[in-house]
Amino acid sequence: MPIKRYFSHDNLKRIKKDFNFLIKFVNKSFGEFDFAIRDNYFNIYYKGNSLAKVEFKKNELYKITINNKFFGKTKFFKKTKADNPKFYTKKSGNNYISLILTKKQLHPFFQKKHILEFASRIKKVHNGEEIDFEQSLITDNLNRKKIIFIDRQVTDTILKRNRLDLLALKQIEGNKYKFLVSEVKLGNNKELKNKVASQLDKYLKHVKTNFIDYKKCYEIQFTQKKELGLIEIPTINKIEIIKPVEGIIIVGGYSGIAKKQMSELRAAFPNLIIKQFTNEL
Repeated sequence: MPIKRYFSHDNLKRIKKDFNFLIKFVNKSFGEFDFAIRDNYFNIYYKGNSLAKVEFKKNELYKITINNKFFGKTKFFKKTKADNPKFYTKKSGNNYISLILTKKQLHPFFQKKHILEFASRIKKVHNGEEIDFEQSLITDNLNRKKIIFIDRQVTDTILKRNRLDLLALKQIEGNKYKFLVSEVKLGNNKELKNKVASQLDKYLKHVKTNFIDYKKCYEIQFTQKKELGLIEIPTINKIEIIKPVEGIIIVGGYSGIAKKQMSELRAAFPNLIIKQFTNEL
């Protein structure tokens, strides 16, 4: 199975027991923070940047991986308050810091004050407008029945280092949804031509070819997110993902530059779905 972005039964139980406080924090952030389920681990995102990766270890231990730019002492920053041995059992690494935490250390380490300090660092480092736009799409579509942005930065054992920007579920009727494979670009991005269309086409073909595996993965992930309280709407606990698979290029801003490039794209790829968001009043 090329894709498996959900928790095992035992790890789901651990999440419910040990991270309820963190899920509540994420839900109260109105989309600024995101809890992303991976292959038996999860990432916490802030404004599209991975704030921390959390992995399950034996004996109720956890491994936390965090970019040192957001955590420790650097050329530009003093170390954060979380960079203190009382909050973790073991520390290693340079550019990416690996921490081993006991179950009891989870809440003290991921306390609100520490998370906001990590977030402040991320704001200062800032990884670009396109990530901000991607995050705004997720945030502005929270708790909608018709569209669910189920995952971001999607990859699998076949795609390897290639990553699909966003994967959405689009309601057909009732509990039946279809995949909406989404590539996100700013209107001034030079890739908003044949390259992005080729990327989208490649990801579309990949999801179609591996539809059974993707269907199973995201039906399970949806159910787990509902069980954890990460999805409020729709209120149903299970969905059925059916064909066809659709693709969309989502374009943000820079309307003058974007219109020309989008016109060329539509001429070359007439069946392509393109949606543009602008700041026009």
